[in-house]
Amino acid sequence: YGDYPEIIKQEPMTITSGRFVNHNDIQDKRKIAVIGDGVRNELYDQGETVIGTYIKIQGVNFMVVGTYQKKDDGGGEEGQKEIYVPFTAFSQAFNTSNDVGWMAITANDGSSISDLKEKIVGVVKEKRKIHPDDKRAVGYFDLYEQFNRVESLFGALRWVAYFVGVLVLLSGIIGVSNIMLIVIKERTKEIGIRRALGEAPWSIKKQILMESIFLTIISGMIGIVFGAAFIYGVNAVLDSVGPVDMFINPSVSLAVVVSALIILVFSGLLAGFIPAQSAIKI
Repeated sequence: YGDYPEIIKQEPMTITSGRFVNHNDIQDKRKIAVIGDGVRNELYDQGETVIGTYIKIQGVNFMVVGTYQKKDDGGGEEGQKEIYVPFTAFSQAFNTSNDVGWMAITANDGSSISDLKEKIVGVVKEKRKIHPDDKRAVGYFDLYEQFNRVESLFGALRWVAYFVGVLVLLSGIIGVSNIMLIVIKERTKEIGIRRALGEAPWSIKKQILMESIFLTIISGMIGIVFGAAFIYGVNAVLDSVGPVDMFINPSVSLAVVVSALIILVFSGLLAGFIPAQSAIKI
């Protein structure tokens, strides 16, 4: 892309080596280039010096002065294969005069680009002498609006995941409860003897509840281990194919694990309540 230094504010990126395009490059029409990590990986060997070397773009040599990695790129390594050169050098090298193919505009803090886009399009039409009613002459898209749509989609998916999780949890509670009822049925004589010897009903009830909680926690911990192993596998796959920031470093926080354990304890109590009530009636 032929661009200006301000593009780094529009598309946040980390300069991994060297520097980015500056205004001196623009003024002097310097044939310099800043390449993405994807380009570097394709053109250079691991550990090879990049800064100060030359690459050829459509027959024109540009000196590499920096490399970058985008901070927010859902396209993986493909998004790191872009090359930035000074706009003036681009125009001169490829004879595009001062034609601008596209521009990125960000609103100041406290303002919404969605509220400003109609005014911006109006200014462009006025500058280019385009009829105000021409809806197709100037194309644009609102990244904030697109983000909200994607966020709404993921929000809906989260609610679906919660719903499925609740159903799975309920089925687990029913399963544990049935297991404990079978266990109590097989231990009817034992419980009857303990009651005959004067053991308090609460003691028997407590034992059943503790066994139910233990069974629920063990099952839940096995699920957490399998989930952690799955996430580790996903991380390994993502590391092998390159960065995909939409799914960067998937992980389960300690707070989630603690919350899961609390839910498991509560579920164990719920699952063991009916069997415990049956046990003290023997």
